Amino acid sequence: MRIGVILNHYEPHQVPHVTPFAFALSRLRPGWVVDILCSTRAEMDFAREIATRFADHQVNILPLKVPLFLRLADPLLRQVIFARKIATLKANLRQLSGYDALIMPEMTSLALRRAPGMANVRMIFTGHGAGDLYDNPFGMFDQRVESFDLVLLQGRRIARALAAEGRLRDTCHAVIGYPKYEAVPQTPLRLFDNDKPVVVYNPTQNPRGSSWHKFGTKVLDRLAARNDLNVIFAPHALLFKRSWTRGARLPGRFCTHPRLKIDLGSRASSDMTYLRAADLYLGDQSSQVYEFINRPRPCVFLNPDGANWQGNPSYRSWTFGPVVERMAEFDAALDAALTDFDNWQPAQQAALEEDAIGQEAPFADAPASERGARAIAEFIEQGTLPERWR
Repeated sequence: MRIGVILNHYEPHQVPHVTPFAFALSRLRPGWVVDILCSTRAEMDFAREIATRFADHQVNILPLKVPLFLRLADPLLRQVIFARKIATLKANLRQLSGYDALIMPEMTSLALRRAPGMANVRMIFTGHGAGDLYDNPFGMFDQRVESFDLVLLQGRRIARALAAEGRLRDTCHAVIGYPKYEAVPQTPLRLFDNDKPVVVYNPTQNPRGSSWHKFGTKVLDRLAARNDLNVIFAPHALLFKRSWTRGARLPGRFCTHPRLKIDLGSRASSDMTYLRAADLYLGDQSSQVYEFINRPRPCVFLNPDGANWQGNPSYRSWTFGPVVERMAEFDAALDAALTDFDNWQPAQQAALEEDAIGQEAPFADAPASERGARAIAEFIEQGTLPERWR
């Protein structure tokens, strides 16, 4: 068998969500060829770094051909269209059609379905995050998910939410767990030379859910004015890097402020560096909140658009801390989250328990990477997966 993992983005934030499956699969089926195919140097470097955490793997980490024109023009074109991603798929079609299965963390590669020579190549989707549904049918809730042959789900919460929407009834899927926790370090990290609480502000890039446009600069001004906090501003990597369509601009006054650590999209903004260093998560509709509460801590959520979230399971994460509807409530919400965390910790713990793999599940005690590898191998060999994987 020949298995390929496609990494085809101009940012490396998807890498830790899929590569652990490749490394575990190569150990589980040492006679299979497992390749990780990267369209950028950043993706390749990140994959190689993660590889060091998986001893005795036999994965090949290889570059994809990227047309020169698209390589040069992409910094402009990607503001409005993912032309480079589609062109890269076309340029590597002969190689990609030679795999028995392709594993991918995003939707663009689904375009291969329509390409010549791809009819017998199975397509496996991992996603790259595990947020709530909110009002945005993206990620695991995108309707296109059901076009894949196999879908790996990050936890029982996602499986139940999809089932409630009537989704994946005719699509083979398996509840696996969250492999990113194996890909990057999880120990707490100290980034400041004092003991003040660290706040990480992590607005999402989706214009329909982002707090940045209405609250962002006001939030940073309030945080900068507080001498009792250290602040990290680490938005989704695409919020500022696709500024033409996302409309994000950062006023210069924040860039040199001594108490603000600004990162508009480096590796550290997606490898949990800042989540490990923070004492409080400040956000809106980003799936990173679930990565943050893997070690329960205070959270505050921003609701500038007045979303009807109370009692709404699509906003489950907003039960993890105070929700700010107006900026007049902002400072009090921060203080309450830090001093009265006991009020919200049970909701966070309940979410973790709901996401946990049940002991009746296949290989329940195995890490997510191995569970995913076993599900992939069984699916490829048998053509389906039994109900016990769901």
